[in-house]
Amino acid sequence: MCGRYASPDKEAIVMRWPKIRCGCGGAWKPSANVAPTATVPLVVPTRDGGLELQAARWGLVPAWWTKTAPPALTFNARAEDAAHKPTWRDALRTARGLMPARGWYEWHRSRSTLDAAGREVKQPYFLQCPGEPVIAFAALWALWNRPDADPLLSCALLTRPAAPNLAAIHPRMPMALKPEQFARWLDPAASPDALQALLADVRQDVQAQPVSTRVNDARTDAPDLMDPIRPAPTSLFPADES
Repeated sequence: MCGRYASPDKEAIVMRWPKIRCGCGGAWKPSANVAPTATVPLVVPTRDGGLELQAARWGLVPAWWTKTAPPALTFNARAEDAAHKPTWRDALRTARGLMPARGWYEWHRSRSTLDAAGREVKQPYFLQCPGEPVIAFAALWALWNRPDADPLLSCALLTRPAAPNLAAIHPRMPMALKPEQFARWLDPAASPDALQALLADVRQDVQAQPVSTRVNDARTDAPDLMDPIRPAPTSLFPADES
């Protein structure tokens, strides 16, 4: 699962989509360590065929949700389940968007390292598409009319089985769309079959670099969290090796 990623600044997003309209009003800020429930940038289509940049809660709340508190663990949607699960199916049909990102973090399932306190922890990695300052995750969104507050725009990213070169780190990965797929993903007229074909062919040109364990603390936010490091000796071998 992808539970942490890096979001670009507004200028980088506008460079990626030069004609985008900005409706976010400064409600989000770029971060090198975005965690679920944070406010994040979301690109959505407009009725006249344009694009708009909005601010959304990372953690989708379906429009039909009736409880006061949002549901838990709705920041990722498995692409295999999205068409059938009540949480996702309406959004997949009518509310698809793009989550701009610089890359994301995963923790290696079997490699460990030492954190600043000398504790053995899983080695974190930053995953990105080389030469791409802004990539886009396939996303779903919903507008929740909260019972006790203003309407809330929220979103989730879609995930799929990891590319072969990344599977050793984590079995799943976000669906980072190819630029030529953006319009098709956002097209309200796209058929279910067309969407499934698109999701079967997302980009896999991803590279992973070990990064500092400082990223483990969601309260830490600094650009150098994305910088590659030389892993500590304990991280060079799977944890189950002698």
